[in-house]
Amino acid sequence: MKQWHDLLPNWAIVLLLTLLIVLNFVASYFGISLILEVSTLMVIPLLMVSYFLSQKVMANIFFTVFVLYFLGVLFNGLDYLAMSSKLSESSFLAVYCLLFFVMIGRLRYIKLDGVVSIYLVLIILASSYFMYIMFATVKDSFSDSVIMTLSLGKGMVLLLLSILAFTIYLSEETVQTILFLIIVCCFVFSDILSFITTMYLHYWLFDGIQKILQGVGLLLLCIYVYNHQELAKGFSKFSSKNNFIIKTFSN
Repeated sequence: MKQWHDLLPNWAIVLLLTLLIVLNFVASYFGISLILEVSTLMVIPLLMVSYFLSQKVMANIFFTVFVLYFLGVLFNGLDYLAMSSKLSESSFLAVYCLLFFVMIGRLRYIKLDGVVSIYLVLIILASSYFMYIMFATVKDSFSDSVIMTLSLGKGMVLLLLSILAFTIYLSEETVQTILFLIIVCCFVFSDILSFITTMYLHYWLFDGIQKILQGVGLLLLCIYVYNHQELAKGFSKFSSKNNFIIKTFSN
């Protein structure tokens, strides 16, 4: 199997994941909300430092994604501010929209056979029906129409992002497509657990798993961006070499 990343040594990733799991489960069990929020907030700066120690460049859109996710987590922890929930939901919605627009350009390269296309259509129909049922069930649970709009918008974008990630994975099974599919799954289940604990049942285990999924999704996203930059550098070198050869022979 090919090496799937060069961002961090394997021992560093295992250590980071272990710390995430232990800290979040302990903090959730004992109800230490400060540690829950800080652990997720600290993941992003740590990943950025690790990234820029290895890479000097990150695409602006991915850097914006990390900044917005950081702001989303930050505002989510500031419960005493009246606008914090709206700002947090807006930040997360913007993150998922940016990821969707990043990946939608891959659609022109997708080639699916007949059976896979049928499966995909069935998944889209089932997902759309599920979203309709969920909307009909939860619309009366929201006291704020703005929060309801942002939350439902976030759910729709996550649904589209999930379908897109699954479609790209079916068309091309590579390290990057697998990574992106897992990243989307982490964000989807994290958002579902966050919704359940906020609106219906506040259970410490759900809190812990939700924060762990957030951290894992961010770690894999950083690895995805690192691999993307490495592939871009490789393509740039290949193009430069081809241009040099063409110019040499044309002269």
